[in-house]
Amino acid sequence: MKSPLKDIISENKSQHAFDPNSSLSLAEKYQSLQDRYTALFKLNQLSNSCADLNAFFAQVHGVICSLMVAENFYIVMYDQTLSTLEFVYHVDQKDEKPDGIFSYHDFDGSLTHLIIESAQPLLATPSLIDLLHQKELISGIGTQGTDWLGVPLMNDGFVIGVMAVQSYDDNNRYNDQDLELLTYTAQHIVTAMVRLQDRDRLQKAVDARTRELMQQIRDREKSELLQESLYRISELTNDAAINIDEFYRQVHNIVGQLINAANFFIVKFSPDKKMLSYVYYVDQNALETPQDYAPRKFGNSFSDLVIRKGKTLLLSYEEMFALYEQGEAHLPQPETNSWIGVPLRQGDDTIGAMVIQSYRKDISYNVQDAELLNFVAHHVAIAIKRRDALDVERRSHDLLEQQVKYRTAALEEEIKQRKQAEEQLKHAASHDSLTGLPNRTIFLDLLDHAIACRRRKPEFNFAVLFLDLDRFKVVNDSLGHHAGDQLLRIVSRELTKIVRDKDTVARLGGDEFVILIEDLESKREAFDVAQRITELLQTPFDVEKQSVFIGTSIGLLFSDDRYNSADIMLRDADTAMYHAKDKGKGRYEVFDSSMHKKVQNALKLETDLREAIALQEFIPYFQPIINLTNQRAVGFEALARWNSSKRGFVYPNEFIPLAEETGLVMAIDMQILEKSCLQLKHWQESLGRHDLYVSCNLFCNHFFSSSLVEDVKAIIEKTGVSASNLRVELTERALLENSEMVLKNMQALKKLGVKILLDDFGTGYSSLSYLHRFPIDVLKIDRSFINNINQDRSHRAIIKTIVDLATNLQMATIGEGIENLDDAQFLTRMDCIYGQGYYFAKPMPAKDTDDYLLLSQR
Repeated sequence: MKSPLKDIISENKSQHAFDPNSSLSLAEKYQSLQDRYTALFKLNQLSNSCADLNAFFAQVHGVICSLMVAENFYIVMYDQTLSTLEFVYHVDQKDEKPDGIFSYHDFDGSLTHLIIESAQPLLATPSLIDLLHQKELISGIGTQGTDWLGVPLMNDGFVIGVMAVQSYDDNNRYNDQDLELLTYTAQHIVTAMVRLQDRDRLQKAVDARTRELMQQIRDREKSELLQESLYRISELTNDAAINIDEFYRQVHNIVGQLINAANFFIVKFSPDKKMLSYVYYVDQNALETPQDYAPRKFGNSFSDLVIRKGKTLLLSYEEMFALYEQGEAHLPQPETNSWIGVPLRQGDDTIGAMVIQSYRKDISYNVQDAELLNFVAHHVAIAIKRRDALDVERRSHDLLEQQVKYRTAALEEEIKQRKQAEEQLKHAASHDSLTGLPNRTIFLDLLDHAIACRRRKPEFNFAVLFLDLDRFKVVNDSLGHHAGDQLLRIVSRELTKIVRDKDTVARLGGDEFVILIEDLESKREAFDVAQRITELLQTPFDVEKQSVFIGTSIGLLFSDDRYNSADIMLRDADTAMYHAKDKGKGRYEVFDSSMHKKVQNALKLETDLREAIALQEFIPYFQPIINLTNQRAVGFEALARWNSSKRGFVYPNEFIPLAEETGLVMAIDMQILEKSCLQLKHWQESLGRHDLYVSCNLFCNHFFSSSLVEDVKAIIEKTGVSASNLRVELTERALLENSEMVLKNMQALKKLGVKILLDDFGTGYSSLSYLHRFPIDVLKIDRSFINNINQDRSHRAIIKTIVDLATNLQMATIGEGIENLDDAQFLTRMDCIYGQGYYFAKPMPAKDTDDYLLLSQR
């Protein structure tokens, strides 16, 4: 599609058809071609030889003048991105050169704008200009001439500028041959022009980078001078031998290398006397310096203002005069041009000021100067403080000399007492304060020494015994801490008697002891020691006039070349001790590598437990509680089961012990409680069994928590069950610790409507007197008394006693572990009202309880 400009040019040509070459002779045509080659040759020479863009434009003008009349000539560059025009070359008989960079739209309606928009060369004769005006394609900018000839400068298909010539003389007219020649010239100068522009831009970039690097060099030199100066000031500050006046003079000299400090003084302030003393001063303007800088009372000079405010002041004369007008300082000297004052500070106190001032108009201080002077002031303040301290030290020296002789004897006695105290502290730091045995630190040192001895002498053998008292916590909780401490002292003495003098017994803390048996001839010696200790601690001990049975679990570890650390050996002995506990307590176990693997398995199990809690993987299994009289279910005990996404179905004996040890059982209990209440709600709504209750086990630590009642209440409200249909079970252990908090929680649960069952009754160590103190509703007779009830008469007697005791205390009883008809009938004869066990039903998942209840109703 043709552009409007092409259409207009074509129309104009048809009306004014003229072929400039039609009247040319062959010689003239040849000459025209020769002129083109000559112009091209000159332009090629320019592109290679010309280094300056402005000179290049002028020489291009000269070449074009050799080809046509071109007294009025200009080149304008167009930046499409920024939409701007710049006349880089302009010679005209009538118009001045437009200087600067113009908005492209400032030239809307001009012939230049028309060339850029159309990207076409244009020979604008008077008739064409009139036609362009009529078509409103131009409006005219600049002085109008006779003919105007313009061509676009093209680079990679884009217009980057315009080159134009203009004639104001009717005798000098342009034709299409001139247009073609100018177009031809434009095509050949663009490449050279772009190259020169790129080189010009590159040169400017190099010049800018060079200036930047030179500035960086100057800044670095200035920074190095600053660092060197500050280092010299620090050195002066730390040189105690230098005279203080010399210190001030050298500081002035150093500051003078960084700042103009021809006028410099340091003033010291005495707050108690309200006096100012000029300890150093140099001033070009002072006529009588000693008088001008004599000590004076604290007043309202600018130095006083710095001390009063306690901050740096950077002031011009105008700012100083403004402070004078505000009444904050006296009238400044009229010759002062710039002034800096910085406070000398010691802690929170201002002890003086350091000042520089300039009387020259060409020297004014800035913020960097103030910061530098502030840093110097810090070191000056340190030096003043040090000198003051030296003066005090000299005055004190004589007095100290007099006191030395009187203090010598007292010090000798004090040193003696201190040595005794140090010995006591050393012993206390390395020994247990309760038993007098070596503590963990000493034991680990001795064990490391034994390991080192074995490395030097492979035939040297030793063993480590790690002991934990099995029932110590029961004694400590039931008889009190005083009895527990007495028992630990007794055990310590007995252990020391069993081992040899060269062996070491140590207490790690609590009820844990360790023994190092050195120089073993055979492992049998260590086994004998472990056996004697086991037998000793199985015998009763007389504590607080009561016989106490405890027992111990021992981990035994022998020396081995793989051990390089006492901590690792102690860890493995501790692991063996826990294995002894797991196997029934009252025994010893020798460590092997499989035990360590078991510990690692326990850690993995703990991680899985935590994930299972987060994923709500714990579910209740329900075992019915039966009325032994009519054989009907009155409720269910909810028992925790774990349906693990990783391990599959996990039985409680596989995870409950670790859950209790880590405290994770607290969260598990609450999950079981909430899910059991939801199941209870289901029985009520689906089966109409509003008579049923659910009984949930709570770990003893729940009853030590102040949030227990609120937690249970929240679950009741969330699930919508009645508190009267909920039971919670606890063991006798909960009654032994923190009994006040336990009692408070039990009373609050009772007030809420929840009934309380005491589980595994008869196996603990609580006093029977606790039964009337705590609000217990039901005693659950432990399964250990019911198993083999027909073969063991003592079990029958115990059960009868428990049932009679509960009846007298108005409590109900539930027999656990009923596995046959004889057990159920016996409990019925003993007036035990309720029972549960495999004889009636095994624990079942929630989905099976509906069928069970429906069948039991038939």
